[in-house]
Amino acid sequence: MQIKEGSIWSGGDKTFRVISVSEVDGHTWVYYREEPQRWKPASELKEFSCYQESFISRFNPLPE
Repeated sequence: MQIKEGSIWSGGDKTFRVISVSEVDGHTWVYYREEPQRWKPASELKEFSCYQESFISRFNPLPE
């Protein structure tokens, strides 16, 4: 499964937007951040990163 920059994924009750995908030392890393919610201001949004395999096992892509 290909992960595209700017795509939106969901996991649990949260949604995330992929910021970038990079190859580092033979591993593909996915950098992503929480999507804004009505109850959470943009200043409180967090950014994360993990291996591509972990990202795919935790989250599902949302239709574009």
